[in-house]
Amino acid sequence: MRFPITFGILLLIVASCVVWRFICTRTPDILNIGTFLVLTLTLVSLVFYAYDTNSIARITRAQWKRKSVLNTMYEMATVDQRGQAGRTVFQIHNPSTLVVRAKVDCNFRLYGDRVDYHADFDGTATWYVYPQQVSQGWFEIAPLLEKKGKTVSQLIAEWTAENWTSQLTMDLMLQYRDELEEHRELPSRKCFFDFDEWRWVPVLTTTDDWVWKRAS
Repeated sequence: MRFPITFGILLLIVASCVVWRFICTRTPDILNIGTFLVLTLTLVSLVFYAYDTNSIARITRAQWKRKSVLNTMYEMATVDQRGQAGRTVFQIHNPSTLVVRAKVDCNFRLYGDRVDYHADFDGTATWYVYPQQVSQGWFEIAPLLEKKGKTVSQLIAEWTAENWTSQLTMDLMLQYRDELEEHRELPSRKCFFDFDEWRWVPVLTTTDDWVWKRAS
């Protein structure tokens, strides 16, 4: 905004000098002075209009470039019955017109111990989500437990109202990047698997550095 203001001030200074010179002549031409002032003010208005139009275009382009990664979303749901393998369907939705790549890192833990599962869900493999499509994958809980010598039946038997939030947990991390190299990384989201209700339960709140200043 500094450039159009400076340019406009300079034009007005020059116009004032020219008008003053016209006025100081013995027979000033009022018509020429008026025409000159109108042209000067028109030029100043055009400079501001061009700057504002360019600013709006830049903002619109920036918003359009980030629209794909901002609108990308995910869904996760357990689709089998309690006591089975615990198949969980994971979907990434891309409503934009750009190709979106995604990294999914679930950070599984069983009683606090890290459990590696598959490249699709440990942040190694890249998901490709084509324009206005959904990419879908799935993982199962039973193979996760087997890596630590546990079974689904054991975890169901061990479930209590006190320990269910520490049995099988997930710290879900997602990163999106589109073909224009715009990217977005979502904050880590913790989820617990409830072996009694047979579903993933996300943690909706956390403590961070955001302090809400209440109105007095």
